[in-house]
Amino acid sequence: MITFQHRLEYFGFRFMEKLICSLPDESLASFARPFAFLLFHIIGIRKKVTLENLTIAFPDKSIAWRKKIAYFSYLHFMVMIIEFIKMQRWSLPKLYSKFQLAEMEKFLPVLQRGKSAILVSGHFGNWEVAMGYLHYHKVKSTAVQQNQQNDLINQRMKILHQQWGIEIVDTRGAVKNCEIALKKGRIAALLGDQDAGHRGVFVPFFSRPASTHIGAAVLHLRSGAPMFLSTCNRAVKQQFEFLFHRINELKDNSVTDENIRYLTSQLMNQLEKAIRKHPEQYFWMHRRWKSSPKKT
Repeated sequence: MITFQHRLEYFGFRFMEKLICSLPDESLASFARPFAFLLFHIIGIRKKVTLENLTIAFPDKSIAWRKKIAYFSYLHFMVMIIEFIKMQRWSLPKLYSKFQLAEMEKFLPVLQRGKSAILVSGHFGNWEVAMGYLHYHKVKSTAVQQNQQNDLINQRMKILHQQWGIEIVDTRGAVKNCEIALKKGRIAALLGDQDAGHRGVFVPFFSRPASTHIGAAVLHLRSGAPMFLSTCNRAVKQQFEFLFHRINELKDNSVTDENIRYLTSQLMNQLEKAIRKHPEQYFWMHRRWKSSPKKT
């Protein structure tokens, strides 16, 4: 049911959308700074969680370093959100020009051999721009994303994604819907780094067991589609690096707990390596280590 509050939120979203689209690209970071400052220094939304996560991940770093990384993480994600909105005004050649490095030679040959693929990433860098870059190469994708509570904004987000050949499916029934997408020759894209509670498998993430979603591993084992850990980090200002790491395939593709744990562990290991290089580009605000393994 669409309420008055939903309509008011949608009006505010569209207003910000038009404002952001009127800005030149080089001013997006400046536009984001006051919002990041407000959220981190004034309101302090999830500031405690962010600093706790950084303490777990980087125990040897100073408090000052962790506070600096925390603030720049907020700034990075404000810029990323603004860039996603501004993307609707970018042509494909313009988006292509924003990549100083893209390891497509590791990925496109798989598709050229007639195979679909599974792309797994985390809340790191700018995955929205990465999906747009794939569209430049005529790659159609199906991405798993949790629906917004506001149906009007949710539909608007889907429209913005469709511009880049992205089909959005809900987290409910994600594996089944991704299997259908793979059979249609689309790639399946998932963000697999949030706490999965009792439904996940515990694998090391920055040397601490973290409950991790198993959907990507199960999808790979069921479909046999090649699986990659991909990241799109900001190199300098408006320039990105799109990197791929193919996850080693197993001789036995049985959907077993052991195989799921192994593949999920490989994914998180590669994601951790990317985060360590650019910690300010990771979404430290979510409670990554919220769940703990059951004591036996």
